Amino acid sequence: MLTLARRLVLGLCSLCAVACTQPVATTTVQERFFAMGTWVDVTFASPDATTTATVLREIEATLRVFERDFYPWADGELAQLNRAITAGERANVSTQLAQLLRQARDLSRESAGLFEPGLGNLVELWGFHTTTSPLREPPSAQAIAATVAASGSIATLEITGNEIRSPNRNLKLDLGGIAKGAVVQNIITLLAGYAIDTALVNAGGDLAVMGRPSVERPWRVGIKQPRGDGVLGILGLDDGEAAFTSGDYERYYESEGTRLHHLLDPRTGQPATHTQALTVISTQPVRADAAATALFVAGPEHWRELATRLGIDAVLRVDASGAVETTPQMAERLQAPQIDHDIIMGSQQE
Repeated sequence: MLTLARRLVLGLCSLCAVACTQPVATTTVQERFFAMGTWVDVTFASPDATTTATVLREIEATLRVFERDFYPWADGELAQLNRAITAGERANVSTQLAQLLRQARDLSRESAGLFEPGLGNLVELWGFHTTTSPLREPPSAQAIAATVAASGSIATLEITGNEIRSPNRNLKLDLGGIAKGAVVQNIITLLAGYAIDTALVNAGGDLAVMGRPSVERPWRVGIKQPRGDGVLGILGLDDGEAAFTSGDYERYYESEGTRLHHLLDPRTGQPATHTQALTVISTQPVRADAAATALFVAGPEHWRELATRLGIDAVLRVDASGAVETTPQMAERLQAPQIDHDIIMGSQQE
């Protein structure tokens, strides 16, 4: 079940909204829901109380659907599809899931497999499929290698209309790297259907905006420091833009002084250790979600080339040492919260 509570302040997540003002003609609504293992904060300019009540009910219903049907370790639609794949059977799925699987397969191909939603068995092996009883030591190298070899890829998925199958019975789909992008997009679309044109939807630090909070300036969001408190800098987001972050501080455990986190490199089966956090800006929340993961995994030598391939021009990356590098497009938009000479802004290293 979702819990619903009044949300007065946004923040305390990988991307946090900075306070803003709304036009006098509307009422600013700020609500917080708990879904998909994270807080989902929705801020919008509502024309009246009736619209507010209807919109909030529909947002909650949308989140319940995603929470049930897009989590592979429950009994929803994605879990049922995974069982059908294991059994070597075809499955008929909802149009929504079929469309998201097509997007996921396309984005995996565009990212050369660095965004890989077919690693459900590997995620489970590492213990990142649950927050209730995480592992305290990593799986063996032999188990990791065997799981990677057997897992296959979403590229093997055959999608005909709403009918899904895969010849690889070991394939276990996990849409965790794209689901928040999809739910953010769905909520934005829902709000637009009620003629709401000013909003911010923040799913655990991954967010998209509509309109502007005031005529004078865009929405302002802060990029969280991956280590400790505070923000690295402030971004301005305008109508239709989304900002998504992947970080090694979201789901992890420590083993013998090493941070083991959920952002697994599909090539090795191991957590990527060269990056602490990576933020992207895009006009497509689903693409932004997948790109943040793929570019995090890509590492220092390849992330710029991959960003170009994915059509993402605004990127901020924090490397393993805490140094910050950005694309020129991100550097132009980034404002430092204070003067800090330890942050390398606007690096154009190749």
